[in-house]
Amino acid sequence: MISTLLRFGAAAVLVLASASAHAACTPAITDDNLIAPGKLQLSINPTNPPQQFVDKDGQLQGLNVELAAELGKRLCLPVELVRMDFPAMIPALNAARIDGIDTGMFWTEERSKLMYMVPYAIQAISVVVAPESGTKIATENDLIGKSSAVEVSSYQMNWLKKLSDASVAKGGAAVEMRTFPTATNVVSALLAGQVDNALLVDSVARDLTSRGRVKEVLSGLGTARTTLGFRNKVVVDAVVKALNAMRADGFYQALFDKFGLTAMPADQPLAIAGPGPA
Repeated sequence: MISTLLRFGAAAVLVLASASAHAACTPAITDDNLIAPGKLQLSINPTNPPQQFVDKDGQLQGLNVELAAELGKRLCLPVELVRMDFPAMIPALNAARIDGIDTGMFWTEERSKLMYMVPYAIQAISVVVAPESGTKIATENDLIGKSSAVEVSSYQMNWLKKLSDASVAKGGAAVEMRTFPTATNVVSALLAGQVDNALLVDSVARDLTSRGRVKEVLSGLGTARTTLGFRNKVVVDAVVKALNAMRADGFYQALFDKFGLTAMPADQPLAIAGPGPA
């Protein structure tokens, strides 16, 4: 499936399949709708297992990696996964440096006006502490007055800020929020004793808990849809068609079962949610 791994400045570009693999079919997206002719470029941040991560051999793995590879097959286009931290992704999309975002991005109304967002999974936020920590957090209100690590510009950061602001507005204490570039940095800060707890996407928290890296103390906060994001209507329409074909033939559900993530409910279509870019 993976043919090459190239260094590209501070990022890396992973090509899923090659042009020759698609020679016998007609691409579903024409070159004039792509950033680079003949390939679909998607950003990814491989610090969130099992959604996307780097294995012991330095290879990208995870649900979103395999989803991108399958999209490439069905669109008859090589897919390049461009590695970058999440805060850089939306600016890169708006600057026409990439075609889309493939990193499990939470849907928000604000983001839905910047790009075409396609919800494809359900996720929530979990609170984790160090394995030997005695910190007690039974409800979200127990986060008030404590120090929490979160990924910068993330859904969990915005959720925590709203919780803190609501407490302060009522005359209560704030959350001492410390932000970091990636989930890996968030966990490192937690294990180094820099914060009392950390907020992670629930699938990441479960993966780390299963490996004894952290202890999950609260889950199911801020449940929301996670999405793919695109800049071009022709591209997103082709992706939506491919996703619904995956659902119809069983590939979609099998992929989510393999990685233990929550798929979209069967009664909800895989479609654009929100107005898209102006």
